[in-house]
Amino acid sequence: MKRRDLLGKWCIIACLAIGGLWAGGYEVKAASAQVVSAAGGDAYGIAAWSDGTVTGWGYNKFGQVGDGTGIHQYIPKKIAGLEHVTQVAAAMNTSFAVTAAGEVWAWGQQYSGYVNDDPLLPAQKRELPVRLKGLSNVKSISTNGFAGIAVHEDGTATLWHIFYDEDSNKQVKYIPLQGIAGAKTVVIMDFSALILDQEGKASSLSTYNNVYGRYRAGKELKAPQPLKTEISRIAVSGRNAFLLCKDGTVLRWNEDIQKLTAVSGLKGISDIGTGYNRLYALKQDGAVWQWDYNSGSKAKPFQVKGLTGISAIWGTTGQTGIALDEKGELLAWANGYNAGLASGSGSEYNGSEVLITPVQQALSWKVNGEDISFYATSGVVDHQLYVPYTSVFEAMGVTITRKEVKAEDPKAVPRSYTEWSFNSGSRTVSINKGKPGEVYINGKKSVAPANIIFMSNSTLFPLEIICEGLGIDLKWNKATGEVVIQS
Repeated sequence: MKRRDLLGKWCIIACLAIGGLWAGGYEVKAASAQVVSAAGGDAYGIAAWSDGTVTGWGYNKFGQVGDGTGIHQYIPKKIAGLEHVTQVAAAMNTSFAVTAAGEVWAWGQQYSGYVNDDPLLPAQKRELPVRLKGLSNVKSISTNGFAGIAVHEDGTATLWHIFYDEDSNKQVKYIPLQGIAGAKTVVIMDFSALILDQEGKASSLSTYNNVYGRYRAGKELKAPQPLKTEISRIAVSGRNAFLLCKDGTVLRWNEDIQKLTAVSGLKGISDIGTGYNRLYALKQDGAVWQWDYNSGSKAKPFQVKGLTGISAIWGTTGQTGIALDEKGELLAWANGYNAGLASGSGSEYNGSEVLITPVQQALSWKVNGEDISFYATSGVVDHQLYVPYTSVFEAMGVTITRKEVKAEDPKAVPRSYTEWSFNSGSRTVSINKGKPGEVYINGKKSVAPANIIFMSNSTLFPLEIICEGLGIDLKWNKATGEVVIQS
């Protein structure tokens, strides 16, 4: 499916969506928005929705998630200050968004500086997205993490990048790409740009001056060199580019070799995306294939098991792919280090097997009728909602204490463990930090165990079990992300 068609399709689906019932018997509101664009960098992702909002999740050291912190977020956060967004782009540790008005917003490395006067986050508060004032009437963008290219409504294009002047002040330089007209999309590689025009003609343009170690000035730019016709889409990863032909086959182009070669084993392809040294391909039958092209001379494309009925895919610069299925659910698949963090699933996972999970809905919190927000991440473990110490407990009127308890068996290892107690009125829920932890309600051991977990340098507690033990009503609408707590 063409990406431009997604917005209209999901607006229709949202208008036709109907409610249902939760397992507890109360009404579920259907998700009011669907994903129209997604992207990701190194172990994080961002998504634009049909209501114009943007969510981000994952690795967040540089503020690339966009929530105004440097705290890793296992569950997506809604990004404040962004409205009417139609496209997102990301690479490495930097994120961008394009609005319906043609504006471009940026955040992450080099764009989100530290905020030093926040009392709760003296070292981890980051600036929110900033507008790139030198770009206007923008239709689409691409980025390699260090620079970006914007395609304007009139088919011209502008390259931009960060630089520092003689006084070490950060500046953004904008370079109109001469000789480009009628462009549909322009994608940026390490040293080149590939242009796709409205007629399906692809060409290459050298954008980096290797002698001086900088992007070319306008007068240094040469005319684009033709590559291939009958092209419908281009996706890049570092110094490799992949061209999707209108007949459903895929070609590869490398900046060093500058020669087109066919990717064998792929046909009937309707969309492509890339990850770190990998190509993602969506077949016309809704199956997803992957090619880890740097994993050896005998590497071949293979089908990603478990991904079927897919209508669109997006790539990242990490080891994660993002997909939208025919039901409108956003999925992520990844493997390796930080796979769980990159997937937005709410859980930790660092295994070698491919993990395919739904991306959690961004959570909104309402406690006793008041909207609540907090900096640290939430988590979802075994389908249970976990929250950190500094989150909703104070608003709920719940006090928390901790103590070290000696093991009853003197030979036990460890010989002591931490016990956390949550008190509301005359009721107390205590959880010890064993594996699994034991739960006590007013001193009586509960049948159901509950773990205390550690994510993003925070201790997280099983909120639903605590609320149930304290007699506090909690409703979590997983379709919309709304969490309503009434104590």
